[in-house]
Amino acid sequence: MNTAQTQHREHSTLSARIEAPAITAMVAAARHLEEALAADPRDTAAFYTGADLQHLVPEWIRGNADRIRQTLDQLVTQYPDETTPQDSPDTPDQAPALTNPALAIACPACNSQPGALCTSHSGTRTRLHDVHRARTAALAATS
Repeated sequence: MNTAQTQHREHSTLSARIEAPAITAMVAAARHLEEALAADPRDTAAFYTGADLQHLVPEWIRGNADRIRQTLDQLVTQYPDETTPQDSPDTPDQAPALTNPALAIACPACNSQPGALCTSHSGTRTRLHDVHRARTAALAATS
């Protein structure tokens, strides 16, 4: 085996251990499914099975779709979405900003609702220790 073959083999072994090839295959399968949605389900059943087994196709499709959804949900939970705010802490020990009087009103800077902690301007991080100056100013203006 030459060096190029060895490197290719090592690369193949590495990528076989990650989800990317499976996701790539599912994207291709999704395209096939989109085309299948445009077809008559009776035609699809007839294509894959004989007339005596066509009644089993809908149950087989639903059962496997449920399995795929469940497995994808398990996979997705391993990769948390970093673009959504994390759960807000429950106590002032975890988030001193919870004691800030400005929480009584909505924040004009980040649109956090009354009682909710401010978030970063992109909405991805909760501000645990303070609130936006605009929120404090808005509270002062209501007094």
